Formats: sequence, structure tokens, C-alpha cells
Amino acid sequence: SVYYRIAYYWQERSKYDESEKYYSKCAEIRNSLLGAEHPLMGDIYSGKGWVYFRTNRFNDCKEAFQKCQDLYEKGFGKKSLITASAYYSMGAVLKWGKQYAQSQIYLQECYDIKKEKLGESHSELSSCCIILGNLNNEQGLFKKAQEYYNIGLKIAIENQEELDQAFNLYNLGDIHLKFSEYQEALEKYEQVYEIRKRILGEEDNMTITTLKCLYDTKVKLGYVDEAVEALNTYVKIIIKIFGKDNSSTSWGYWYRAILYYDIGLYTQALNDCESAYKTLGNNVLVKTIASKCHFKLDNMKTCLAEIQSYLELRAKNFTEKDLEYAQYYIFYSLYYLRTKSYAKAHDYATELSYIQKSKMTELKYHAFLAESYYLHGITYLEEKNLEKALENLELGLQQASKIYGKDTVSCAKYNTAMGQYYLLQNEPLKAKTYLERSIKALESQKLTQETEYYGCLLYTSDAADDLLCVDLGGRRIIKKKK
Repeated sequence: SVYYRIAYYWQERSKYDESEKYYSKCAEIRNSLLGAEHPLMGDIYSGKGWVYFRTNRFNDCKEAFQKCQDLYEKGFGKKSLITASAYYSMGAVLKWGKQYAQSQIYLQECYDIKKEKLGESHSELSSCCIILGNLNNEQGLFKKAQEYYNIGLKIAIENQEELDQAFNLYNLGDIHLKFSEYQEALEKYEQVYEIRKRILGEEDNMTITTLKCLYDTKVKLGYVDEAVEALNTYVKIIIKIFGKDNSSTSWGYWYRAILYYDIGLYTQALNDCESAYKTLGNNVLVKTIASKCHFKLDNMKTCLAEIQSYLELRAKNFTEKDLEYAQYYIFYSLYYLRTKSYAKAHDYATELSYIQKSKMTELKYHAFLAESYYLHGITYLEEKNLEKALENLELGLQQASKIYGKDTVSCAKYNTAMGQYYLLQNEPLKAKTYLERSIKALESQKLTQETEYYGCLLYTSDAADDLLCVDLGGRRIIKKKK
């Protein structure tokens, strides 16, 4: 038993080599005294299984948990609480291996046994609800996951287990985000942050993670000032923990640069990129944000230099037909559109359509195809080749609508470009239909001022007499008259 306690001690402190060594010593003694098939040998297999779990040894882990289950079922029966713990372990490892159907069976059996033996409000059921919720969440069964998290939250509240409350609230916040229920998500994250900050302290990793969720959700709600305040708090905390010249702090600058970029503060974003470079060097993720900021600020030569530097850094890890590279075809096409090199803009838009389908999900593949049509379309608009523009914009909008839905934020730029086309054709009523669809989607997300239209500027013309053209930070939006 001493060896077992030592093994567990090291396991809890992530010293897995030491833990496995003492579990083996304990196993030798128990085997000699009790025999290999004694139920108490199941404890050893369970402990070793979790060591294997933490060290990514899937097959060893599954084998150990299966042996534990067999011994517990034989010695204690299939409906005992200790056997329920073995079912939990098997469910966890099968979930890890993405064997979801089997995992659900084991985890549900564990939950049912504990509910029968301990009562429906016992605190041990909370952890079952969390993992069952996570299992369904991973499969995209968000409503079912939400049901489990709500049950877990109710149990945690009844037992005054505040950290378990925080776990379930955090997961419920994530579900609300998936449903674009941003206000509900924010309310959950605020409760989680209050609990974790009070109990774990503001410097705990889980508290910091929650703070990042807070600012991300506030951005989605358009609460820009509050989002900046939350992110500044985050940066101050990690500076306090790690100091200014630490890579962890630099990642904080990078996060803030993303936020500044998202809300249109491109100069501030570049300043944070420069701070991040000090310890991260020519990091590709930082260069991504820097290149986008230079593009927005019309620093075209610097933008192109950043893109080329990025591609040189990543050249050893992917080919020109890979997903990573494909994202930069968009930048190249927009760069040449902005600089009126239309032939090159078309060349890169065409290259985007040649990316390898095997390198990405079906959804991402069709999204890039839609983007290719869009880039061709807005380039033809700039060239006043309206027939070709309409052909490509319609194909892009059709493709994007299948993926996102025609009235969504993701289709806003396609609708805007179609509106631009009809303005050029002197058909204001058709233009108004597309533009109103775009504005409605953007305003629903409070994104009107910050949406990227890339190279697509709306033209003003006599055809727009019944529309009000408003210039918003260099991006021209057409809004309805009141």
C-alpha cells in the first residue's frame, strides 16, 4: 500500500516515470500475496492506465483499463460503485480514441450506477455529466451536451461545489458560442471568472483561460471597450507572472494584436506585433497579423515583404498546393488588385482553386473555391468587365450560400459585391436588395464598421440616388435611408 500511495503521489505531480515504477513494485507484491486475478490488482491496472493516458499510450491504456474492468466485475459485480469507476475509465479512453459509440455506453453505465447507488444529486455525478457533455460536444451533438452540462451544474450547485459549477458553466458558455448566443455565453463566462479568480487566484491558468474567453465574447458582441479592458488585464497578469521579455508574454501581445486588428486599430496591432517579435523572433503567426495590418493601412510594399517572409519561413513544412499556402494566395490576389495589377490578381485567384482537396475538410475546400470566384469577381469589377464579374460573383455567392447561408455575415462581402455590380449596371432596386441583405447580417453581429471587404469598394453613382453612401474608416458601406 505504501508503494501504491507513492505511485499515486508522483502521478498527481505528473512524474509519470516514477509513478509507473512504483505501481510495478506494488503489483509484484500484491501478485505474490494475493494472486494475479485478485480484485485488488484492478487498482494497479487502473493507476497504470491513467499513467498511460497521460503519456499518450492509447493501446497500453485501453488494455490496462480493460483488465481493471474484468477484475472489478469478477470480484465486485457489474453494478458496484467500484466497477462504475472502471466503466468511467474505459469511457474516457474510448472517447480519447474517438470510439464515441462505445464510450457513450460505458460512461452512461457509470452514470446510471452512481445515480442508483448514491442518488441523483450526489456530487460524484457532476464529473460524469461533464465528460458525457464533452463526449457529445466533440460529436457536434450540442443540444445533448447542453443537457448534461445543465444537469451537472444543478448537481454542483446543490452540493455547493463551486469549481464544478465553474466547469459546467464554462462548457455551457462554449455551447452558447456555437449557437451564436453571445450574451448568454458572456453571462456564463463572467460567473466562471468570478469563481475561479476568487478560489484559484487571477494568476491560475484556468482563470486566465476564462479571461481570454471573456474578451473574445465581448468582441463578438461589439463591446469593444470592455474587450480591450479584459485583454489588457490579461496582458498585465502574464507580464506579472513571466516578465516582459518572456515568450508567454509575447503570446499575450499577439492575442492583443489580433483583437486590435479585429476592431480596426491596425497601428496598435502592429505595435504589439513588434513587442511579440522581441522574444518570438520572426514567428509565422505574428507575421500573419502584421501582414494583414499593413494591408489595411495601405503599406503595400511592407505587406508583400511580410507575406514573402512568412512563406519563406514555412516553405519547409508545406507545398504550394497546401492549405497554409492557399490562404496567402488570397493576400497576393488582393495585393495585386489593390495595386491594379489585374492579371496577377487573377492568376492568384485561379491558383486558389487548384488547392488539393485532400489537404482539408470538405467545408474548407468549398470555402476556398467560393473565395476564388469572389476574387475573380471583384477584380473584373475593377476592370469594368461586368459580364465576367457577374458570372464569378454569382458562382461565389452560390457556393458560399451553400456553406454559410445567404443571409449570414460570412456571405456579406459576396452580397456587397453583387450590390456593387448592379449599381454599375444602373439597377438600384436590385442593388438595394443585396446591400440590405449584407448590412442586416453585419449589423446583427455589430460588425458593420469592421467587416473586411478586401479590395471591393462600393462605387457611388447616379444609380444610388435612393441610397445613402456612408464612408466608414475607408470602407464604403451603403445603408438604408431612415
